[in-house]
This record gives sequence, structure tokens and C-alpha cells, in this order.
Amino acid sequence: MQMPNIRSTIKDPRKKITYHVMAYRTLTREELVIAVQQYNSQKKNKKPKLGEEIIILSSIGSSG
Repeated sequence: MQMPNIRSTIKDPRKKITYHVMAYRTLTREELVIAVQQYNSQKKNKKPKLGEEIIILSSIGSSG
């Protein structure tokens, strides 16, 4: 299966964190927020630092 290649970006202005969500299609703001919330809720992921950029891989938009 091909890796997701469409990047959608959302920023947290308070913490100056930029989240790049890679998906199979352009995501809506709601979908971006959900992807970031899911990422941040996973205990295995370290807490993002001030000014950091995070890349999240998503299966949204895949045909499978």
C-alpha cells in the first residue's frame, strides 16, 4: 500500500506547535483536530515541546 502523500497542516498558536497530518486526501479542520487529539492521547508519544513540528500519518481517505 502506498504511503499517504497529501499534507494538511494545523498550528497550536498557544504552544507554537505545528502538526503536519499526512493523509490520502486533503483533510477538513475537524479531521485535523481529531487526528491531533488522537496523536496527543497516545501514551507512547512524547509530549510536544514549544515550537516543535510533528508529522502524523493518517489512513483517512484510503480506499480499503
